[in-house]
Amino acid sequence: MRAADRVAIGAAIAYVGVLGAKAALAGVAVARRRARVRRATADPVAPGELTVVQPILSGDPQLEQALVATLEACPDARVLWLVDQRDPEGWRIAEAARARHPLARVEIVDCPPCPPGTGPKAFKLALAEGLLTTEAFAVIDDDTRVTPAGITALLDGLQIADVSTGLPTYEPGPGEWSRLVAEFVNDQAILTYLPTSASGSARAINGMTWAMRRSTLQRLGGFGPLQRLIADDLAIAGRVRAAGGRIDQTEVPQVVSTTVSDGRSYRHLMHRWMVFARLGLRAEPSGWRVGLAAAYALPPVLLATAVGLAVARPSGPRVAAALVAVASRSAVIAAAQRAVTGRVRHDPARSIAAELLLPVQFAGALVDRRIVWRSGRYRVHANDRFEAVAA
Repeated sequence: MRAADRVAIGAAIAYVGVLGAKAALAGVAVARRRARVRRATADPVAPGELTVVQPILSGDPQLEQALVATLEACPDARVLWLVDQRDPEGWRIAEAARARHPLARVEIVDCPPCPPGTGPKAFKLALAEGLLTTEAFAVIDDDTRVTPAGITALLDGLQIADVSTGLPTYEPGPGEWSRLVAEFVNDQAILTYLPTSASGSARAINGMTWAMRRSTLQRLGGFGPLQRLIADDLAIAGRVRAAGGRIDQTEVPQVVSTTVSDGRSYRHLMHRWMVFARLGLRAEPSGWRVGLAAAYALPPVLLATAVGLAVARPSGPRVAAALVAVASRSAVIAAAQRAVTGRVRHDPARSIAAELLLPVQFAGALVDRRIVWRSGRYRVHANDRFEAVAA
């Protein structure tokens, strides 16, 4: 057997092994979390004691539907919609969504321009902090359509942890680029967020949805000190872990739908996610950093090796190794999705494309640290060191 054949077979075996291990750990995480919730002795947060905080920026055609979904999923909660003064379309959409549920407790908050050197989302959250009066609050992105089950899961998580965070599931927006983003998230989320929480506390917070008691926020020092950080969810996770707190990763999916209109928008979105992933990796202790790199950075390289060798110079062993890797991958992902969410959202062709692009996208984040986020462009050196840049 040629050396290249052995490399292809070894890469395929290693890839399937890592993928299977992550799927098994995801199952362990779900079972342990459900057991902890059943044994919880803390008082649950009543739905009427929740404030939903949503920073809003217009531009996505699906924004109004997402805001309406918040009001329908949280009929008893207080809702704060944080809208820029310079975003009249965002104001119009927020007013239209509120008009569809006139009895909802909605307040549209007028937000001045974000000052230089300030994270755009953290700045809005700091503005909202003084308006929080309920026992708990949930921060929900404006492209997230929360469900009653998802909100219940977040509140259940506050019985066993200092902060609870949602599991993202994407509904594809219109167009091929939106479907490619959805495929990436749906394939990766379960096998990324759940396995790292199998040993207890999760490592990260997904900024799409997370919840916390107001008393916990006060104990951590509030949102004010976080304004100088570009990634608010990474900052909150770091504060909780530094204080010895626990992060609960829920297994109930929260539905996200983002309209990605073209290849440029796709590149900007994925590049921002990779830059923030790099920040998260740098924030980990060295042992966790090595483990996370092996679990999440290595598999796309192994898959690319197995597939690339089979395509470049086909041989029986190489083609067989690539087919085993690809088929096993689809089977594991589909099984994990069905077990956790009750539904399979998996397109094999887009799925392979999305994963094979990952090494290139992450390498791009190491070289180019400029991101497009909300209404600004930034060069990000570290979470606490960034500056606005010209278009």
